Amino acid sequence: MNDEFPEALQIEVTNKCNFKCQMCIRRVWNAKPLDMDMALYRKIAKTSFSELKRLILYGFGEPFIHPQFIEMLRLARENLPKDGEIIISTNGSLITTQTACKIMKVGVDSVSFSVDTVNEAKLSRLREGSDFGLIVDNIGKLAKIRNKAVREFRLGLETVIVEDNFLELPKLVEFAADRNIDYIFVSHVMPYTTEICTKAMYLTLSKPVVEILKPSLEYGWRLIWKSTIELFGKAYGVEMETAPTQLIRSFWDKAEKEGYWINLPLFLGSKDKLEALNLLEEVFLKSKKIAHAYQIDLQLPNLYPDAKERRCPYIERKTLAIRSDGAASPCQEFMYAHPVYINAHRKSIHEVVFGNLAEEGVEEIWRLGAYVNFRDIRRDLVRNMPWCGDCPYSTQGCFYTKTNNVDCFANSPTCNECLYSVNLTQCNI
Repeated sequence: MNDEFPEALQIEVTNKCNFKCQMCIRRVWNAKPLDMDMALYRKIAKTSFSELKRLILYGFGEPFIHPQFIEMLRLARENLPKDGEIIISTNGSLITTQTACKIMKVGVDSVSFSVDTVNEAKLSRLREGSDFGLIVDNIGKLAKIRNKAVREFRLGLETVIVEDNFLELPKLVEFAADRNIDYIFVSHVMPYTTEICTKAMYLTLSKPVVEILKPSLEYGWRLIWKSTIELFGKAYGVEMETAPTQLIRSFWDKAEKEGYWINLPLFLGSKDKLEALNLLEEVFLKSKKIAHAYQIDLQLPNLYPDAKERRCPYIERKTLAIRSDGAASPCQEFMYAHPVYINAHRKSIHEVVFGNLAEEGVEEIWRLGAYVNFRDIRRDLVRNMPWCGDCPYSTQGCFYTKTNNVDCFANSPTCNECLYSVNLTQCNI
């Protein structure tokens, strides 16, 4: 396996933004607002871009806020291989006619707009500061010029699914068809706050586990309560075997045969979410049919995770993430310290940094022993790292789920609850 240099760099050209989206990490972090220094960007461009297949120019900020972003694009095209791709993701608010023409002359390969719904009122609530009409106009500007561009680029939409907007996904696909959009990249939400966590449209339980546990819905929480009574009875010498206990034992037997654990408390607390997921499945099927009819590449997330099918997209696509201050991280989610609410608990994510491009080169960081080991472990996540969504301890205050510092397999740092690894959340890299 040739792993001497990354195939892609994701460069956060700025962490500033003119929106205040409900689901954004910016609501919970303490990062200093910063545009990437142009001298640093030039250094990276001249020393590293010639080896890349892809350059992804976005992070947690709006790239067009950077006052020299067009110059960054020019440097990218100048230093990348001829077939090297430039990928941009934007909130769509700052693309003027002049900017669109400059993009056309530079030559990019993909521009995606963050649009979660075609309902103007809902969009303004989800993405505070947005102007739906302006975004639609700016999509139109790029759609008109892309056939005349130096490189004909793909035009896309990026959508985050929550309780508020999932029913409108078919309408969004129709909206895309009317504007000659090439692809729609759909992701579940990464829940940085408790409010957003309640609006998430997924469970962290593996699909086979959900099927095994469905008979428990007939009993509800009484199943655990009666089993607990039996446990206390046995402690005092009273032998009994209740139907609830037998049922729970059968769940574990089935799960273990298939190679899973069961998280019954999380399942019983998710009855409403299960019903909503049935509806989401119908929405996904309807959206797929519309997308197929109009030849739109609709990239949907999983409805359920599977502990036995986990992959790190950053490892698979050999991508290094670079923060606006030059810090090098293994993925976007590890760029900054922040909370996340998952498996009915709060988790503190600490930043994971393997060096800084202001002081070291990309190749030097990529070959760093600690980073090589980090990637090696994640090439087989199923074998090397636990999935806490199926573990009952994860919802009961387990030490190993409080931070990303370490897990019960002794990995440090850990990705034991990473939603990207099970394709619930997706990253456009």
